[in-house]
Amino acid sequence: DLALIAKKFLLQESILSSFQRPGGVVLLVMSLVASRGAQKITDDMDDRSKLTSQFGHCSQELINLLLTGQAVSNVFDNTMTPSGSLTCRGVQQRPAVGYLTQLEALRYCEVGGFYKNPRFPIWVIGSTSHFTVLFGDASCLKESKSDELLERCRRAFKEVDGAENGFISRVDLPKVYQVLQL
Repeated sequence: DLALIAKKFLLQESILSSFQRPGGVVLLVMSLVASRGAQKITDDMDDRSKLTSQFGHCSQELINLLLTGQAVSNVFDNTMTPSGSLTCRGVQQRPAVGYLTQLEALRYCEVGGFYKNPRFPIWVIGSTSHFTVLFGDASCLKESKSDELLERCRRAFKEVDGAENGFISRVDLPKVYQVLQL
């Protein structure tokens, strides 16, 4: 089994210690690029940027690659096409670990429901100067039926309102019903 072989390999003290030495972060990023493939990473990105941003800080693409396995440029759910030639890629499915950012509280971005409701009650919290990991118990992930319905409605509305104007035409309402399977 390939997973068992990989686990044994990574648990060897000499291999694990390689990531703990100076340059271990670079080794981790190189491992990510080798695993995903440089071309796939480039294709994931909206503007073919780099995995590091100004001053050598971690880019959103690198954070997304670490948490989801895809180097998409945004933290919202799915893919948006605000105009005919512009496609903005976001998180495509619920990741194992979530992500929240201080930038959402400042209204610079909106984190999608996939990141807010990960498969496990673990979130990486991004601030302006560092990252923190937040752990919870299983009750953190339980949503009420009304919360689930509200999230389905939001997704359906956003799917029809691709430009995120905050409203849709009356003629588009049947599309929302169709997405909601009503």
